[in-house]
Amino acid sequence: MCLMTASAEAQIYAGDTWAQFPTTDLYDTGVMNMRLRAMAETAAIRQKNYQYYSDQAIEAYKNQQWNYAISYVNQALSTQYYCGLLYYIRGYAYEQLGNLRAAKKDYKTGIKYNSTEAYQAMQALKARKKHKR
Repeated sequence: MCLMTASAEAQIYAGDTWAQFPTTDLYDTGVMNMRLRAMAETAAIRQKNYQYYSDQAIEAYKNQQWNYAISYVNQALSTQYYCGLLYYIRGYAYEQLGNLRAAKKDYKTGIKYNSTEAYQAMQALKARKKHKR
């Protein structure tokens, strides 16, 4: 673990004089605890948003609302939590809308996150492509 201390002073120009303000010492446990609490709260909010948008994406998928499914998956993934099933849902929605390139890309990403649905969809997409030749 690497810790840095900031013992320099900040200088702020106020008219024709410079004001000296001490900077925060990173060894200050109060500041560190505050930062850790803020990080934990942010993670909890991101997790809650991820769960909400994931649920909405699954519901839109079940109702065959492809554009909504894509939008909700994008919002769920923007929380920086990732799930292979979400990539499958977005890929399937793209496939239903005729965007096979985007579908294939999402299926590949879903496979990286161990989604069996994405793997099966990719195999079916390859089989259909092969059958058309």
